[in-house]
Amino acid sequence: MRDTYVKGPSYTALRPCKPETDPSSFPVYPDLVERLVEDKHQPDVDGVVPHVLATCAAYSYAGFEQHSDVQTLSMIMTRLGLEENDCRAFEQRVDAMYIASAAYLVQDKDRRVAILCYRGTQPEDIISILTDADVRPEMLAVELEGRKYEVHAGFYRNVRATRHLIIEALDRAVRGESLDPGRQGTRGGGLEALYITGHSLGAAMAALMAITLVHEPRYWHIADRLKGVYTFGQPMVGGPDLAKACEETPGPNDTYVLRDRMLRYIFDRDVVPALPPRPVGPYAQFGREFHYRRRHGPVDATLTFAADSAIEGLTLPSDVLRTVVDGDWGGLLVRVTEGVRRSVRPLLRTGTQGWTEVTEPGLHYPQMDSLAGLAVVAPLAFFATRLALTRTIPFKYSFDDHGPGHYVNALAPPGVLSEFGDVL
Repeated sequence: MRDTYVKGPSYTALRPCKPETDPSSFPVYPDLVERLVEDKHQPDVDGVVPHVLATCAAYSYAGFEQHSDVQTLSMIMTRLGLEENDCRAFEQRVDAMYIASAAYLVQDKDRRVAILCYRGTQPEDIISILTDADVRPEMLAVELEGRKYEVHAGFYRNVRATRHLIIEALDRAVRGESLDPGRQGTRGGGLEALYITGHSLGAAMAALMAITLVHEPRYWHIADRLKGVYTFGQPMVGGPDLAKACEETPGPNDTYVLRDRMLRYIFDRDVVPALPPRPVGPYAQFGREFHYRRRHGPVDATLTFAADSAIEGLTLPSDVLRTVVDGDWGGLLVRVTEGVRRSVRPLLRTGTQGWTEVTEPGLHYPQMDSLAGLAVVAPLAFFATRLALTRTIPFKYSFDDHGPGHYVNALAPPGVLSEFGDVL
């Protein structure tokens, strides 16, 4: 287990030789602490919180030789508005068990705000990739209304690997203590706002940690401070029964955190939110869904409609076969109806671009119907985007759209150029 702590830099240290009148926006959000503490509506109307957390999740990938780079993340959070933050990284690696767990905990200097950020799948790390593929169900050791639920084994094992240290650190934050275990004393009234975030595998781990905090009574003193869970490109973590329980079971103080403050962001045709595919078993999402669509012309929208309709048609025989076995003809009708509505949506959104909250469950990003989408469609889409001639081909899924940079750029509020406060 690696447990690393650093103290973030000051604003002065990050802008050497620059006068106070320099036009760059630095820090990017001077009032970031107040925004994180006082915001009662998730997401905030100005889009600051999702942008900050998407940036945090993106830079959690920083590192060398499979070791986290705590200094980089701490520096980025200072640039965003958390000057002289405390930043701790918790890492556990057991290759034979497909454990490549890494989490960051960032605390502002006045100890009012904490951000728990889980790192996602490292592209060059085969163990991290095998974690995603370990789809065998495992019993979740948290009860919702007296019942335990099965979840993705690889995701949950990685959450458990570092959970004990994270809970201990969050306990310190709640009491107003520093994340630095060697520093004594408290400051202020203790933790006022906790946010949990992550991208990809990190998003799945964030969701599972949120379930643990919200529905385990011994952690309710921490869950009381949980303002929001923001995930980006999150795969599904459990079955439809778990998703339903998360939506319907209240947490501390009768709040529905996992229904109202669990926010999932999906960039255009990101393949990962559709995983694991249906052949490995039924999975479902929970919480609020925000989907970003690129602007497409009438021709592209028509091609997209045709491609989506063809894929829906190809999956119909297997759906019918499953229905013959289980007798759920009503469920088949619902799936077909929802598939048609999803296919028609590109035609209705011609010329529009941006984020939209998907409020109808039937129109949520669906679970991938076959392995072909993962093995064929998404890789082709990835290479197609590299060429101008094929860039607008309407593939149903894309690995390229999963990149954390897409989420950071698409969530940047108007007038915010980058996490570095650049001036064009």
